[in-house]
Amino acid sequence: MNTAPDLSRAALTDSLTRSLDSAVAELTALSADQRARPLKPSRANPDIVWTPCDHFAHLIGVERYFNRAIEKALAEQPGAAPQPQADAPTGPREEAMAAVHALNDQWILKQRDKSFDELVAMAQATRAQTLALLERAADAQLTRRLPAPWGLATVAEIFALHARHTDLHLGFIRAGLSGTA
Repeated sequence: MNTAPDLSRAALTDSLTRSLDSAVAELTALSADQRARPLKPSRANPDIVWTPCDHFAHLIGVERYFNRAIEKALAEQPGAAPQPQADAPTGPREEAMAAVHALNDQWILKQRDKSFDELVAMAQATRAQTLALLERAADAQLTRRLPAPWGLATVAEIFALHARHTDLHLGFIRAGLSGTA
């Protein structure tokens, strides 16, 4: 049985569209109090406790980060070696992920003054940009590798990651709200 995700343009477009629609529907169904409920301390700083809206803001921030990386990869010459972005974590995986977690906290704290409706609008605008990048990418460009905190990934794998990442964080939210986190 093949468990690899379908990285075709059609499958990526479908999963990206469905994942955002699902997240918005699920979060909209929560009360304002539930969306603001502290769930679980940050991995970087236990004094920062993420809420469902923080998880949603995090997803937006990560997608924007990778959209910048994809934009750069699409603009480079086909033979150019991928280069890390200036703000990309470097070093051993543990150090890189610690830096990622700290950057995540910085991002969500900057978004905490936004209403849920503002976050939804940001998510929709970001996803529209993501879908436009996917549409614009030539098939050969979808196989280009670019740096990620865990190593190198293809452009198509990064697009697929957004949908899986959304599902992961919706699971965190469900677990936190049910008290099973």
